[in-house]
Amino acid sequence: MAVTDILEVTAQGRHALDVYLEKDADALHLLAVELAEEQPGDADAIQEKLRLAGGDEGDFLCVDLERGIAYTSLREGGVPLREPQLEVFQALQGQGMREPFLEGRTGVWTVGVYERFFFADGTAGYLQKVQPRSEIADRFSLSFYGNTGFSYVVNREGAILIRSQHRNSNRTFQNLFDIIDLQGNSAQAVESFQAALADGQRGVARFQYQNEDYVFCYVPLENADGWYVVSIVPDGVIMEQAETITRHSQVLFAFILAAVLVLAAIFLIYRHFSRRVLQMQEAAREAAESANRSKSRFLSNMSHDIRTPMNAVLGMARLAADHAEEPQKVREYMKNIQQSGQLLVGLINDVLDLSKIESGKMTLRTESASLADLLADMVTVTQPIVRQRRQRFEAVACQVSHETLCFDGLRLRQVLLNLLSNAVKFTPEGGSIRLEVEETPSPCEGCAHLIFRVSDSGIGMKAEFLEHLFTSFVREQDSRVDQIEGSGLGMAITKMLVDLMGGTISVDSAPGKGTAFTVEVDLPLSPEGAEGSPSLPPLRVLVADSDEPSCQAAAAALRDLGAEVQTAEGGEAAAQRAQKEEWDLILLGWQPTDPGGFQAVRAIRRLGKGVPLLLTSACDWSPAEEEALALGVTGFLQKPLFPSALRRCLRQYALGEASEEEAQGEEVSLAGRRILLAEDNPLNREIAQELLQSFGAQVEAVENGLACVERFASTGPGFFDLILLDVHMPVMGGHEAARQIRAMVRADAATVPILAMTADVFAEDIQAAMDAGMSGHLAKPLDVPAMLREISDQLQQKPA
Repeated sequence: MAVTDILEVTAQGRHALDVYLEKDADALHLLAVELAEEQPGDADAIQEKLRLAGGDEGDFLCVDLERGIAYTSLREGGVPLREPQLEVFQALQGQGMREPFLEGRTGVWTVGVYERFFFADGTAGYLQKVQPRSEIADRFSLSFYGNTGFSYVVNREGAILIRSQHRNSNRTFQNLFDIIDLQGNSAQAVESFQAALADGQRGVARFQYQNEDYVFCYVPLENADGWYVVSIVPDGVIMEQAETITRHSQVLFAFILAAVLVLAAIFLIYRHFSRRVLQMQEAAREAAESANRSKSRFLSNMSHDIRTPMNAVLGMARLAADHAEEPQKVREYMKNIQQSGQLLVGLINDVLDLSKIESGKMTLRTESASLADLLADMVTVTQPIVRQRRQRFEAVACQVSHETLCFDGLRLRQVLLNLLSNAVKFTPEGGSIRLEVEETPSPCEGCAHLIFRVSDSGIGMKAEFLEHLFTSFVREQDSRVDQIEGSGLGMAITKMLVDLMGGTISVDSAPGKGTAFTVEVDLPLSPEGAEGSPSLPPLRVLVADSDEPSCQAAAAALRDLGAEVQTAEGGEAAAQRAQKEEWDLILLGWQPTDPGGFQAVRAIRRLGKGVPLLLTSACDWSPAEEEALALGVTGFLQKPLFPSALRRCLRQYALGEASEEEAQGEEVSLAGRRILLAEDNPLNREIAQELLQSFGAQVEAVENGLACVERFASTGPGFFDLILLDVHMPVMGGHEAARQIRAMVRADAATVPILAMTADVFAEDIQAAMDAGMSGHLAKPLDVPAMLREISDQLQQKPA
């Protein structure tokens, strides 16, 4: 450490001591101001203020200089001072520091700060605060280089006032000037040092002491007039330290040089990577700008797509009002309103689904469900649009041996419906749509590997767009699709849902050559779906279809059921085979766009044979049903042809057994059933009430969950056959109402069917309803056929 550094450290130590003394002086001054308000003879008031300021340790002393009375907090009343003591206090003027003195009460060398003041009557007073000199020494004395040098507090005359308590500190001398005078130091240097202290200067001096050179660094205190902090350090120790610093500096220089070389290498690497980062940032910026443009296009498309059906709803409602006396037109207007409303619901669901999936809150509700029923629903939903656009539609099930599996039916339905609706939308009139499902062995134990393919002969997609096909808000910019409604969310949601299922989705497409989507997913087998081996007698079945894969899939499934099967390509070939051979059943593929199907029926019936003849189709046969039955068609079978449907077909038509519908009788009627409806929205309440009453039910409606609970409690057991509960209602919501009903002590509280009727349609919402004790879930807006099926299922075991 250099001499200047020692001087700087000494200055810092002096500053710390100054601050400490200044704090005592400030505290003393505040106490003097308070005592100036008291009378000198009021001992109690004076001692109370002394106690409040310094506690019970007697740090403060107050003296009435005219009467010679001293006050402390240690004893009651004042203490008369001896004359020498009083003279000491009277000699101290203004305010300042007392040099160390031996405190008579404790026998400890003490340092004190003092201040003169006047009591309220003008009597002169003296106030001081003291503390042991050793305490100040321990707190503020400095040491250097392993306690080879120390600091001291001295006055202008060189007297040692405060010294370090360390054992290495020199305790033999009492005055700096005395020791340097006796060591052969230059008289001029000593006089210069004395003058510097007398003038309050700051500096450095060198003197010999006991044949060794010492450095004296001195700095005056600001809050103790005439006091100095002096640091005394052996010169040899300083030189040794300087050499050590030099050696360390050389090592440090070498280290710095090495560090510079390393930094240079790091800089080159940084520059290389910074270029890559800039490139990545530029790519991210372009991606962000592209995303913003996509979202802007999405908002534009969404605005258009929402306004279009809304205009239709409002316009058709106005037309229906204008033609209220023409039922046929009103029914047509209502149909258009319903279709537009369904389109609006689909758009809103897309946005909500995307938000739910992206936030990580979308969960799948896995339960046992029928794959055959799900595909039948897909075909039923698709049929009206296909018929309207005069498209050819095929649905094929290949080698499906497990029809009952565990999956989220709502979400798998959504995936397939998105793919089918896109296929229909982007395929021109007269084109073809195809839905296939195939089962293959799964690598996962206890699962079936399902492959769903949706293909079309539509306009196809460009290769550059396929990279962004599953990106949210993105639609292909093409004059071919600009007029086709869509939000740009369907495929993104489809991909996210397939990922949630743990599956994969791929696409093959080219402009003008159509598009094919393939979804592969492993679905757990259901314990409810163990199909037993068929027990059917040998039957001869002829399968005729112009669609070769459909024909072969149906033939393979029938052979697995034990039938003897032959195939024919189309209706004409089927008529020829029917003329030559006898059959127990004929399955004839039919398309509404192919007139050859009915010609084959006529040809077969002209043979005079009564063989059962069924039309199989994925298209809607209802417009041609009457004509087909008149020509001799025995019945109809909807594709895709699953083994369970083919087994029922053989039993009913080839073996003459009663159909399941006949065996079960007619659907459960709502006539005579009492239903309790809780719905807070008046319009929704009126709609639900009118719908249920139109099917014969007796409906009581209340406006919240509490009213529902009270009404149920007011009736006897079995009075209400079913309860419909909205989930979100004032006063009491549907979940709490269901819990309270289930908790009632009455015969039907645990068994009365309770259905949630809500717009909350996610898996966790359905589970929340089940956890509250509800029996089922109906989604808003109400799907009337689905609502009736659910109500019928709940009531089928309950007597009317």
